[in-house]
Amino acid sequence: MVNYQSQELLSFDEISKNTFGISVTNNSVNSDLGTLNKENIFSASRPIYGFKYERVLNNHISFLYNVSWGKLSSNSSNENFESSIIQSSIENVFYFKNIPTRNDKLSPYFSLGIGGLRFNSYTDKLDKNGFYYNYWDDGSIRDISQEDTISNIYLSRDYEYETKLKNDSINYSNYSLIIPASAGIVWNCNNLFNVKLFLTFNQLLSDWLDNISEGKNDHYFTLGFSINLFFSKERMKFKKEKKEYLNIFHLDDSDFDGVLDHNDRCQKTPKEVNVLENGCPFDSDFDGFYDYEDLEPYSESMLYVDELGRSIKNITLQKSNIVFDTIVVKKVQNFIK
Repeated sequence: MVNYQSQELLSFDEISKNTFGISVTNNSVNSDLGTLNKENIFSASRPIYGFKYERVLNNHISFLYNVSWGKLSSNSSNENFESSIIQSSIENVFYFKNIPTRNDKLSPYFSLGIGGLRFNSYTDKLDKNGFYYNYWDDGSIRDISQEDTISNIYLSRDYEYETKLKNDSINYSNYSLIIPASAGIVWNCNNLFNVKLFLTFNQLLSDWLDNISEGKNDHYFTLGFSINLFFSKERMKFKKEKKEYLNIFHLDDSDFDGVLDHNDRCQKTPKEVNVLENGCPFDSDFDGFYDYEDLEPYSESMLYVDELGRSIKNITLQKSNIVFDTIVVKKVQNFIK
């Protein structure tokens, strides 16, 4: 009769304390050029990409570091701009429920932080042939102003932002503090990674993003998602221990030598080779060479063996330069490739 002992399977439900992720968002700008509307939504939308690192502090609060880059743009009836941005921020994230584990996959959250933004703004004033845009009251764009009566040419915008924006009377900074506030929901996948869907309001402490200042600071919204991978030394250690733990209960014998893998000290022993209880082949003469590879498996009255396991009998001390108390190290064969 064979007795089996039952034991609770190892588990690891603790959330990893570190996550690294990437994000993709789309944005809309509210500036002095106006707000986003259905007429300019496609010409104003721009992507922003980001890299995130999050460190869990407790079951509800984490610390988030975010770096993002991309473009902001706005287009009104006769003015426009596009700005390349780089943003960096630190944020505190609060989860309404416990930071999700296997048993609690979804959790809403909000975050608030502070950071810095660098912008570099340009405007589209010229068409592809170098003609300046002149916006007429009838909605057309022509190569001369509306007051001129001479013949004119109709133009179309090429949406190439070629002219750098600057103010000749005010030398403003292209850097600004920024306050990001986000709300979203996180979905956790087996403590391997999570996905976040979020909406972020970004308040600048500058009104010069579009090169126009009317006394109210600019801001923009981002809507997007991020994929975040968990990283934990404890988890890596757990996976290793779990693999070793489960291997005990697997009745695997990879080299078919009659010794189960978890008891086999010499894995991948060649087929049809006799082995001991520990899974290692016989070495009848204890010369460091297993019998199946020893050309003289029963060497007798020998002090030394050659590389094929044969005894070296007629050897003199003068030739060998070896004294009698010399220890000859046995060959150790490692079967684990």
